Amino acid sequence: MKTLLLTALTFAAFTFPALAQKGGVAILDIDEVARQLGVEEKVRVDLLNMQNSLNTDLQRTQTTMQDQMTRVEQTAGENPTEEQKKQIFATNQQLNEEFNRIKGQAQQTLAQERIRMINDFRSRLEPIALQAAEASGLEIVLMKVTPPVFAYATSVDITQATIKLALDAGMQVQPAAETAPVPAPSTPAAPATPSNGNATDATKGKSEAKEKGKAKE
Repeated sequence: MKTLLLTALTFAAFTFPALAQKGGVAILDIDEVARQLGVEEKVRVDLLNMQNSLNTDLQRTQTTMQDQMTRVEQTAGENPTEEQKKQIFATNQQLNEEFNRIKGQAQQTLAQERIRMINDFRSRLEPIALQAAEASGLEIVLMKVTPPVFAYATSVDITQATIKLALDAGMQVQPAAETAPVPAPSTPAAPATPSNGNATDATKGKSEAKEKGKAKE
């Protein structure tokens, strides 16, 4: 009877930890996974190339608007009437507002693409991370950095196991070639100073409204 009791206690000692672990939480360093799979670098390069493309488009828009502003000034001549001064001012304001709107759309497009890339990576990684967790008898995967993890046993860290499974699943990527940075254009359409060297009352000081605009994440 004593032998049976000891056997039962021994069996319980090996069984209970496994049962307690079942349904437990696994810890995943998703940033490390993204780095080792090349996803982090690919996202960076792809977003930079997209930003360069958007900045090139903004520069073309800037040139078009500046040409439009120049035509309005040339039509008014060196001594514009009060009505022409008002037209120059209104055109400048309208073009600046339109450029800022287009620039804002470019920034939003870049931000949305970044979110899309991250969500796509997480969606593809989710079943692989769960597979790695289940191999350790765990059922919940918590990211190491979000929300912050105060402390955890290394035995529940499935980062390397997830990386191995992800590599086996063909999730490793290579970034495209990185293009040279394209500087973002300034807000266009500040009226030029007339050839007599004096800015008109309606447009004086408008050049100070220029600001640096850049499509960025």
